[in-house]
Amino acid sequence: MSRRHSRGRPRAPEPVADLVFGINPVRELLRAQPDALQSLVAVPGTRAVEPLLETARQLGVAVELTDVPTLDRLTGRGHHQGVAARARAFRYAALSELLQSGSRLLVALDGVTDPQNLGAIIRSAEVLGAGGLILPQDRTAAVSPAAARASAGASAHLPVARVVNLARALAESKEVGYWIVGLDPEGAQQFQQLPDIERAIIVIGSEGAGTRRLIRAQCDFRVQIPVHGRVESLNASVAAGIGIYELGRLLGVSKA
Repeated sequence: MSRRHSRGRPRAPEPVADLVFGINPVRELLRAQPDALQSLVAVPGTRAVEPLLETARQLGVAVELTDVPTLDRLTGRGHHQGVAARARAFRYAALSELLQSGSRLLVALDGVTDPQNLGAIIRSAEVLGAGGLILPQDRTAAVSPAAARASAGASAHLPVARVVNLARALAESKEVGYWIVGLDPEGAQQFQQLPDIERAIIVIGSEGAGTRRLIRAQCDFRVQIPVHGRVESLNASVAAGIGIYELGRLLGVSKA
């Protein structure tokens, strides 16, 4: 994509790095992790924003009232809907918490570097009943405000562990009873061909390179999603959503 822009047409400012904005992301942070917020920045007077201001004050979250031009500038002219939250650094869970949670389905990512894709995968994982997400510290996006916005608030509810060595984390997961299912365009099986298993981690790699060799070596099964169109592959977040649903259905995962 070209970096050039039209002469005389100013480029939109970049959003403040620690800012989560939009009604749903801010509402979910207030509901699930109010202590993760430093302050709420809002344009008062709208029907959707006023309840968030009231909730923030009840929870002891500092409130900064502002106007639309200022919030436009802070959010890089993003779709803020009149409200934003200054968020503290995301709090990751320990891998042991996820493995001891009793969840039948976890998700691991390898090489998903786009925060928008990460946020969409977090949203799918939370909505479809996964118990948590495992991220490596390298070659994969962190849970940034951009990812939190793309998750539509799901990042406030889904535990996410960040590990130094993903291959080792998957090996540890096997020791406590998890089967490792890699999503792989060249996989030898489809989901309906998997044997009966009780708990599993589905591993999703990048769109281009897929998962690394060491990660593939940890997979007990490598499963493909059949494609019939002219485009060779699915977007990583779309493939993840399909895979999480299909594996969750086989495991009998359902949200209470």
